[in-house]
Amino acid sequence: MTTTPGNASSNLLGKPPVVDLATWQAAREELLVREKAHTREGDAIAASRRRLPMVELDGSIEVTGADGPVPFLDLFQGRDELVVYQHMWYDGAPHQGQCEGCTTTAWHVKDAVYLNARGVSFAVLT
Repeated sequence: MTTTPGNASSNLLGKPPVVDLATWQAAREELLVREKAHTREGDAIAASRRRLPMVELDGSIEVTGADGPVPFLDLFQGRDELVVYQHMWYDGAPHQGQCEGCTTTAWHVKDAVYLNARGVSFAVLT
C-alpha cells in the first residue's frame, strides 16, 4: 500500500505520518545525534563496570557439577577467566519448552573450544 501526505490512512494504527524526504532527513539527523550520545554513554558505563574493584572469593567453596561437588576454583580449569551463564532450564520439559534465549545461546556456544583457546572457561548453571 502506498500513501501520500494527504492520505488519512497514514495516521491509522499508530503509524507515523508520511512526509517529504527533507523532513524525514531532518528528523533522522536529530535522532542520530541522540543515538550517538546513547552509544557514548553506554560505552562509558561499560568502561566504569570494567574498572569496578574485585572481591576475593574463597576458591574452596563447593558447587555441584555434573559429577557432584567440586571446588569453585576448579571451574576455572587452570584458565584466567570464567564465564558463568545462568540457563533457565525446566526439569522434565522438552527442548521446545525451555527458555528460547537460553537455548539459543547454548546452541551457538556448542562447546567452549574457542573460549578455552583464549584462556576462558565456560560454565552453565541451571
